[in-house]
Amino acid sequence: MSKSVLIIDDDDDLSSLLRDFLVSKGFTVSRAHDAPSGVEKARQLLPDLITMDFNMPGENGVEAYNHLRSYPETAVIPVIFFSSTMLGIMRRMVQENPRVKFLKKGCTTQELERYVNEMAALPKLAPPPPPPISKDVDY
Repeated sequence: MSKSVLIIDDDDDLSSLLRDFLVSKGFTVSRAHDAPSGVEKARQLLPDLITMDFNMPGENGVEAYNHLRSYPETAVIPVIFFSSTMLGIMRRMVQENPRVKFLKKGCTTQELERYVNEMAALPKLAPPPPPPISKDVDY
């Protein structure tokens, strides 16, 4: 079964190019054109990987990322921010970790393919457990 990628990007031309490239590499691809619909699609589809623009009208990529991390079912999905925003700015707003990477729009196809393959190959993780119920609460 092929790995699935959700592209969240308001630039239809760029997301079409990215979709075509990923499909040519054997990925199943879905798209969302804004952050709120991307978060909802991620919750429905539970893709193996999300690529997301950092700057989008309305809710931006940071806000969408925070929403994704707030739902147990999407909290562990790897994310590649794919944006024209300077990498330093992105890294200040979202801490890079093994499940978050940043790519500058205009990168080489080899670099894109390497990042996508690396992130899509990460093992699926179980969602984090819900917080414990406090025993000090009066009902």
